[in-house]
Amino acid sequence: MTKILITGYKGFIGSYLWNYIQNYDSRIELDGIDFPDDVGDFKTDKIYDVVIHLAAFAALRDSIENPDKFWENNVVKAQPIFDYCRKNNVRLLYASSAGAHRWWQNPYAITKKVNEIQAPHNSVGMRFFNVWAEEGSKKEMLFRKLQDNTATYITRHKRDYIHVHDIATAILTLIHSNFRGHIDIGTGKSVPVMDIAKSMRRKLPIKEDTPGEPDSLCADTKQMKDLGWNSTIDIMDVIGVNDLL
Repeated sequence: MTKILITGYKGFIGSYLWNYIQNYDSRIELDGIDFPDDVGDFKTDKIYDVVIHLAAFAALRDSIENPDKFWENNVVKAQPIFDYCRKNNVRLLYASSAGAHRWWQNPYAITKKVNEIQAPHNSVGMRFFNVWAEEGSKKEMLFRKLQDNTATYITRHKRDYIHVHDIATAILTLIHSNFRGHIDIGTGKSVPVMDIAKSMRRKLPIKEDTPGEPDSLCADTKQMKDLGWNSTIDIMDVIGVNDLL
């Protein structure tokens, strides 16, 4: 059995991953701790084969307003996890972000780039792009706001929207691989935010001035494809088929 600890196992990605592994991979024995206090005070005598660190704040705009909060949670409280993995030679998979490509643009992206510097040599920085799901998305995510009809504006940005199911299968692929370093996890397709809003029949004003946000994000999927993984769910296909409103 492979013994795995998931931090943030009650969160959006963590809870989906937990259930997915339990249902589809009997070779794995899971433990979980939640966020933030359990992570910041992390101590254990157990030795795991893999730690999957998903406990972090991920709201870009909130990070601009509250940079100290993001530094404390994403960097300071991650250090005990990273130290444990380094000391015990435990393989670490941790949530980085597409923002790490342009880490200087906002405080959230800076914390993710620092995580990549903090991480032990045998770790994987998973650069998640825009994660979404029909149910369970965080309320601050644009897709959720469009669902709930609480969005007050849209932008001209293009984003790579990857379904949480594809995130789970990507993580499982990485668990069973020997990959080290950081890696993009997305669909490789950049979708205009305006197209998503239009498909969901949301008419909103366009906000032109969005400091700290890149105009376009799109994953380079070559490394994940080389490991035998491909995304399977296209956001525009789902919006076109299901009644999400």
